[in-house]
Amino acid sequence: MSETASNEVINICGVLVHARPDRISQVRQQLEQFAGVEVHNAADDGRLVVTVDHPDRHHMIDTINEFNNVEGVLSTAMVYQHTE
Repeated sequence: MSETASNEVINICGVLVHARPDRISQVRQQLEQFAGVEVHNAADDGRLVVTVDHPDRHHMIDTINEFNNVEGVLSTAMVYQHTE
């Protein structure tokens, strides 16, 4: 492993996003436009399981906060955070 790779910080957050059920597809598409965001599952009742992966923890927090500005999002909750 190179010295640069061993010094790289990895931050991962698991986020539960609750969206209006009639807007799930649109919300999913918009969330996936954010850098480092992956939507893993979406339930018919509007719950989406999302991860945010970025070396800068401040960028991750800003990204999660921006989720609330996506039309159709009702709430967000960070349920997991891991840093290496």
